[in-house]
Amino acid sequence: MRIVNYNTDEFSFRVLVSDYLRVISLEDIRSNQGVFRRENDQDTSYHKRFYELARQGVFQSLYFKFIMEVVRPLYDESIIFQTIPTFRISFPNNVAVGEWHKDKDYRDKEWAEAVQEDNFFLPLTDAFDTNTIWSESEEDKGDFAPINAKYGQLIRWDGSSLRHGNKINATGQTRVSADFRVMTRSNYIPSDKSSINTSIKFQLDGYYTDINQIV
Repeated sequence: MRIVNYNTDEFSFRVLVSDYLRVISLEDIRSNQGVFRRENDQDTSYHKRFYELARQGVFQSLYFKFIMEVVRPLYDESIIFQTIPTFRISFPNNVAVGEWHKDKDYRDKEWAEAVQEDNFFLPLTDAFDTNTIWSESEEDKGDFAPINAKYGQLIRWDGSSLRHGNKINATGQTRVSADFRVMTRSNYIPSDKSSINTSIKFQLDGYYTDINQIV
């Protein structure tokens, strides 16, 4: 796992998302829904509005600039990245993701192991204790611990191979975050499999974008 600090004045994701969701404090948003399952953990009105925002030029420009200036320098070669980041909310007494899993569980495992996709966790609020992601440190080790991070920090980690999930949020504070996936251009292989939530194929001009297309 690697922590990367970035400038929140330049990359003001929190402000942009708060304004579009029409909330003053992301930490204070609430939901009356029951504990999420995998099938409905993307179904709130907040998720719907975020994905509306994510397809608009103002957000896309900022996100692409972030990929170019913050993420690309972490690699020794060109990269492929997730076109629209995934939105997560861990409400108090709830979970952000409805089941424990490895990301490769939702893909062809041979393909996932070949492309060696990295996960990036981008919290828009402080992420800590039971409101954040819990992950094992090595594949199948089962030693789950929280991935703690603050707004202004980007976490690079191996969500493809490491089992991870959420505990019931007992902090009293909502965690809001986005996450996205990146692989090197030389490792990219088109796949006929589709994402579990959006049914978009794991291919360029779909789930992924080649960074060279935005230069």
